Formats: sequence, C-alpha cells, structure tokens
Amino acid sequence: MRVITNVITPHGQESVRLGSMSTGTSSEKCRCAQCEQVEGSCQCEKFCCLCQSVIDVRICQDGLMYCEPCRTACDYKTSD
Repeated sequence: MRVITNVITPHGQESVRLGSMSTGTSSEKCRCAQCEQVEGSCQCEKFCCLCQSVIDVRICQDGLMYCEPCRTACDYKTSD
C-alpha cells in the first residue's frame, strides 16, 4: 500500500511525499534503527522505547524496540 502525503513547505510550495506502508506480510527482517543489524545480530541494550520495560522486547518494522503490551496497544508488527 502506498501513502501519499501533500506537504506545504515553509516557502508556500506544495510537495508530494510517497511512502510505503507495510502490511506485515514481508519476509524481510526488521533492523535496529541504531545499529542497523537484524534482531538476531543486534547487540544494543533492549528496552521498550515507550515504557522502558525490558520484558519481551522486540524490534518492530520502524526499527525501534517495543514490549509486547506496547506492540499490541499500538499495533506494531515484528518480522515474524
């Protein structure tokens, strides 16, 4: 699915940004936003970026780490 966003720049010019929205069916592994490694190779300290929990933390499609309750509440998806 493609997301199209119209943006008005500070100079009054309109630009269009195209982005991708994942459906969670990709076989691509999520990568850590900090070290850019896949979850199995990431050596970063693992804690939820929302609540700072260290229990059941996983890297999601945006590259950030979330605990299971935050993933569920915010509908974030892991690579598996």
